[in-house]
Amino acid sequence: MSRPADADLPFLSIVELARHIASREISSAEVTALMLDRIAALNPSLNAFITVVADTALARAKSLDALLASGGRVGPLHGVPIAVKDNIATAGIRTTGASKIFADWIPQQDATVVQRLHDAGAVLLGKLNLYELAFGGVHADFGETRNPWDLARACGASSSGPAAAVAAGLAFGSLGTDTGGSIRLPAAACGLVGLKPTYGIVSRAGVLAAGYSLDHIGPLTRTVTDCALMLQTLAGPDPRDPAGSQRAAPNFLDGIEDGIDGLRIGVPRVQPSEAIEPEVQQACAMAIQTLERAGARLIDVTLPDHLLSREVMWAIAATELAEAHRDHLRNTPEAYSERVRDSILQGALLPATEYVHAQRVRQKIALAYARVMDDVDLLAMPVMPFPAWPVGADEVSFGGSTENLMAALTRYCPPFNMTGQPAIAIPAGFDAHDLPLSIQIAGRLHEDRLVLRAARAHERATDWHRRRPAFC
Repeated sequence: MSRPADADLPFLSIVELARHIASREISSAEVTALMLDRIAALNPSLNAFITVVADTALARAKSLDALLASGGRVGPLHGVPIAVKDNIATAGIRTTGASKIFADWIPQQDATVVQRLHDAGAVLLGKLNLYELAFGGVHADFGETRNPWDLARACGASSSGPAAAVAAGLAFGSLGTDTGGSIRLPAAACGLVGLKPTYGIVSRAGVLAAGYSLDHIGPLTRTVTDCALMLQTLAGPDPRDPAGSQRAAPNFLDGIEDGIDGLRIGVPRVQPSEAIEPEVQQACAMAIQTLERAGARLIDVTLPDHLLSREVMWAIAATELAEAHRDHLRNTPEAYSERVRDSILQGALLPATEYVHAQRVRQKIALAYARVMDDVDLLAMPVMPFPAWPVGADEVSFGGSTENLMAALTRYCPPFNMTGQPAIAIPAGFDAHDLPLSIQIAGRLHEDRLVLRAARAHERATDWHRRRPAFC
């Protein structure tokens, strides 16, 4: 295996980099120093990182190199620089949630997912920007993350920093959280792979909750295989997460190259009243054709109303956020932005009977999706109805319609937070302005491997994931 050119090094896949480090063609210290230099140069424009732990990262990388030189190896991510969203606790490192409430909070214990990344040999570069508390909009104190494909564009929802960092070549992989699309939307906006796994297979212990029964943790990466590798390190039972799955994690890399011949993929009918940007619709149609050429059978399906899922999701999430923040809201209400404070108050004032009703409707939605999945193996649909939007926008025009941004964004993703099904966003092309386009593939509960297999089949037949932002 030959050493890659220096210009290509920041954009290697995790799998490629891990091989180069294992063969000692590249040292972890060398690549970590390179990433820290890139962060110093590019983060002022991107605002992807809230906190960078340069000294700690370099010391960790050097210790991993020394271990490798003596014949040891920690795990599959040995020496690979990664970063995590700043609502995920890191022992001894400030964890802000992009909120004044936690601006000076230094956890004493790692989140389970951070510990598992450490156990796999990863090098933590720092903490990544997000929407306030992973729920509201951009907090003025932390600022908006800019999209590496166009600095005048946003990165798409709460896990904006995790997406920008990987797309810009500042980290080889990242962790995000997804309550209503906040991994998949940024992945789509930045041309990445972003997975919301089956609910509960990745521990949420040590993560600042946005919606306890809706929150998922997952990876953002450049390739599907990288995504599977990161999921392999993260998944598995955890006694610290009482809502977590008790199933042993399968090998998510097993069968990833097996193809999709004969699989049934459900394609939801687009409602005539449903606005969508033509280039997004065309990219999704082409991606679905690619899956068909790979051997899949396409089946038209009808899904429950997106609007109902969105309304129920917001009712549940706002109530659960209010429960998580009741003491802070009582003691320091001024520390919240107006938007987040209003959302928490709405959740706090929602009658318990309405919350119970929302959960019952959620169960009906999940049952409806389960019935659809009786006839298909996977679903394929857009992630969002338009590409990355201008920074600061509250409304967006697309497909002949002008809509509230958050309402339009939460069309295709929240149903799978409601049902807990695995769903992945993968690159599906670019529009006329060189902005990434994406498609979403979802599967049955605990069939994450099949979702990854289909995503990999599409990736093998295309080269969208190899494109890089000109900015970087």
